[in-house]
Amino acid sequence: MIEHAALLATVIPGIAGILLYAFSRQIRRGVGWMATIAASSSVVMLISMGSDVMEKQGSITFRYAWIPSIKVDFGFLVDTVSFPIALIAAAVSTLCCFYSIKYMEKERDQPAYYANLLLFMTGMIGVILSSNLIQFYLFWELMLIPSYLLIANWGTSKNRLNIAFKYFIFTHIGALSMLLGILAVFSYTKTFNLLELPLVAGDIPLNMVGVIFVMLLIGFLVKMAAFPVHTWLPDAHSEAPTPISAMLSGVMIKCGAYGMARILLTTFGQIVLQASDYLAILGIITIAYGGLMALAQTDIKRLLAYSSISQMGYILFGLGVASELGIMGGLLHIINHAVCKSLLFLCAGIIIHQTGTRDIRRLGGLIGKMPVMGIACLIGVFSLAGTPPLNAFWSEWMIFGGGLAAGKGLITIFAVLSTVITAGYYLWFVWRVFFGPLPKRLNEMKEAPISLRAPVIILATISVLLGVLPGLVLEYIAPAAEYLSSLILGG
Repeated sequence: MIEHAALLATVIPGIAGILLYAFSRQIRRGVGWMATIAASSSVVMLISMGSDVMEKQGSITFRYAWIPSIKVDFGFLVDTVSFPIALIAAAVSTLCCFYSIKYMEKERDQPAYYANLLLFMTGMIGVILSSNLIQFYLFWELMLIPSYLLIANWGTSKNRLNIAFKYFIFTHIGALSMLLGILAVFSYTKTFNLLELPLVAGDIPLNMVGVIFVMLLIGFLVKMAAFPVHTWLPDAHSEAPTPISAMLSGVMIKCGAYGMARILLTTFGQIVLQASDYLAILGIITIAYGGLMALAQTDIKRLLAYSSISQMGYILFGLGVASELGIMGGLLHIINHAVCKSLLFLCAGIIIHQTGTRDIRRLGGLIGKMPVMGIACLIGVFSLAGTPPLNAFWSEWMIFGGGLAAGKGLITIFAVLSTVITAGYYLWFVWRVFFGPLPKRLNEMKEAPISLRAPVIILATISVLLGVLPGLVLEYIAPAAEYLSSLILGG
């Protein structure tokens, strides 16, 4: 079974989701628990590969015959780049599945909800572990369909169909741009294999390299919701059910960053170096724009959605400066942001569940009524604000250190100054929600059920643990950054 761990980690949730829906009439109760068990099996499979990844310090590939005529296998690539990101994607998805048991208990058509959640999870893990571009694209599209259905069917307002359609159109156009880039790459290199592409990238004509790079970059930037192709994200993230918002913001948008690292940094290293200033500046604009928009929000979920745009700017800056330290920080921030933003969205869900509102202006003094959730939320907020010794401090420090290491001192100064906005909207948020006078209508409010608090406590614990012991993740991320930067310099 261990030999097929990557395959099982990817397909078990999706297959389980299909079976849950197919036999929904026979399954009267416990659908959420069954879905959570299926999702957790993916985590177990991935953990079982962790020691092998470290021992080999290289790529572990699992290949199954698929389309021999064009040399395409159905394969999985597990290495220091993909393993930690796939593991956090599986872990966050599992916690969101468990959180849904209580949070979505009164919603209609539970089997369909969990089926789509598990298929969404399969799509994300499949993207991260794909060993070839065709498979990468198919799983990329698999992410879109169930997430669209989750927003359209279980959205929180009457406008959910329009918002889901906007989300679908934006991300699908980005995917089509990426597909054109993938087909163009194959037309010149005659391979879709991600490990072979860096070796044959020189076969792409110089006059086409930039064009293909831009087509792929557009697809990744749309998924990352970087400025100016970000407008789908605030609506989609705030409209989706809270567990799905946590998956969208915590994991899905990171697939764009992963694609940038896995494909652009390895295959188009010289173009990345040439475009480095532009990518870094775009990252700064994204940080500042997302932060300023977050400051203007009074809806908790929209504030967190714009915050996600801002945080993706950090990752774009780190990967864009193309130095080893910057890449290390960008990859590490994928992990750290997944933990902290999922934590904050689940905290927001608890606030909405317990108070009946998402309007920040109608909240205050919750730390006295919900101390456990309040402390967990503060951990997430202070971490993403770059406060030591929490986990996001390390990745943000590396990102800006990477900018200096790349010789981009002036650009990095502007990037560091933009973090003031991040601290501003997060402090404004926690002060208005957790401190000050408690509204009279909330006097009888109690702490949330343990089934809602447990995922939050786990994520908060992970944030503190990775802040105190960053080496737990850096032992994978550091070799990955060294590998990617060597390909850039070698390109």
